[in-house]
Amino acid sequence: MMYKENKILKEFIYSLTILILSLISTTCYASMEILNVRHWAAPDHTRIVLDVDSVPVYEVKESENFLVLNFRESSVHKSISPEVFIDKPGIKKIVFHHTAEDVVEIEFFLDKRQKIEVFKLKKFQDKPDRVVVDIILEQISKEEKTIGRLPTLKQKKIIVIDPGHGGEDPGAIGKNGTYEKNIVLSIGREIKKSINKIPGYRAVLTRDGDYYVSFKKRLQKAKDLGASLFISVHADAARNRSAKGSSVYCLSTGAASNEAARLLARNENLSDILGGVPDSEGNNESNQIIMNMFQTNTINLSKIYAGILMKYLDVVNCLKYKSVQEAPFRVLKLPDIPAVLVETAYISNPEEERLLKKPKFQKTLAASITSSVAEYLSGTAAASKSNEVITNYYKVKRGDTLFSLARLFNTKVGILLELNNMKPEDPLYIDQRIIVPANKDEDNEKITDNVPDKKDNSSDRKKAYRIYTVKKGDTLFFLAKDNSTTVQELLKINNMKSNDPLLYGQKIKLPQKAGNI
Repeated sequence: MMYKENKILKEFIYSLTILILSLISTTCYASMEILNVRHWAAPDHTRIVLDVDSVPVYEVKESENFLVLNFRESSVHKSISPEVFIDKPGIKKIVFHHTAEDVVEIEFFLDKRQKIEVFKLKKFQDKPDRVVVDIILEQISKEEKTIGRLPTLKQKKIIVIDPGHGGEDPGAIGKNGTYEKNIVLSIGREIKKSINKIPGYRAVLTRDGDYYVSFKKRLQKAKDLGASLFISVHADAARNRSAKGSSVYCLSTGAASNEAARLLARNENLSDILGGVPDSEGNNESNQIIMNMFQTNTINLSKIYAGILMKYLDVVNCLKYKSVQEAPFRVLKLPDIPAVLVETAYISNPEEERLLKKPKFQKTLAASITSSVAEYLSGTAAASKSNEVITNYYKVKRGDTLFSLARLFNTKVGILLELNNMKPEDPLYIDQRIIVPANKDEDNEKITDNVPDKKDNSSDRKKAYRIYTVKKGDTLFFLAKDNSTTVQELLKINNMKSNDPLLYGQKIKLPQKAGNI
């Protein structure tokens, strides 16, 4: 009997020992490990990122030249050196110490700086949990200082070039390991050099290195500089590696053009999460307010520029779509600056991946984008001498746009802008009085051309026209059909080209219907 009791007791002790060892093992396994240290330097901050294998718990201590992070129940991966030299603006090095009770103490040896931000980022896709330390420098680039010193009257037209992704966010990755963030930065630099060769123009990059810039900062830079145009540069990707071609996107305030556009916008809009933006900055979007502010005129201007850009891209590379696409891209939410997103080519396509890496293709692509910018913004330059134009006043009506008024008064948008000291993004208000050329050949409701053109046949003389306001869904083809005429005739009487857009609210001439003359 005693033997059996001793045996049971031994088995109990053995089981208890196994349980205790198991618990100890589990506790050790559950401790957090610091896996890696990475860093980037941007013009206004230096970022240090600690990759960790579980949700981090830490304490922060800060002094004049030091920052200390204490991680309890933690360890450091053997691949990390006890002393890591950063030698970037604001920070010299970081040192790892192991103290009692499995505490890892990390010292940051700081240089001159203004503010430090420490925050956590949750595990997302292939990114582990992270602790981010930003040393804020608050430095303005020499380029922006130079622009800011320019006299208002002589200030150049500013075009903001936005190379997508950067830093923590690599963007799409090609089959051969090409990173989108590197390709679009190279292309962006080429675009900048090309645009800066045009007198009166200045291109500015949202980033000029391998670091991430939040959507908010990208857009704010364009606003602060009073940009005339914002171009976000990307390289597309798809699971189908045969997909290829360039495409251009504008902001949609509603649904996307198609499912592919919706998915593209969804992926691009994740950049702030991948790039590492603290909640205080990334969640400060106020979508509804921004969209209420967003002017239809600005969206129309964006679409007009996008159409011009597509024309030039078509010479350099095949087009994925025959028309401008729309989707709710966060990086395009600028209330008063025309903005487009251009997908230069498919980095997921092996052939186009090789093409994107070639300096010659990058320069050709940059030249085509520069040509589109010059054509679009030439309408805002002093295209003619305004003091030689006989002028009159016009009261703006519902549906009027600068483009429809330019056609109505047989002039150019640039002349209207110059006469009224306006920018292309300035809105028109109902009953607003604006200056227009006095060579108008029609009244506001009805136009009758009684002066025969020497080239016209007698049957074309004394034609009567009426003013029509373009509605949603209208096309020249259907308008010609409904008014018993041809598209060519509509183009002729409205002084339009076949590739000119038909804008919602635009006023055009239509033949007067029988019985209403």
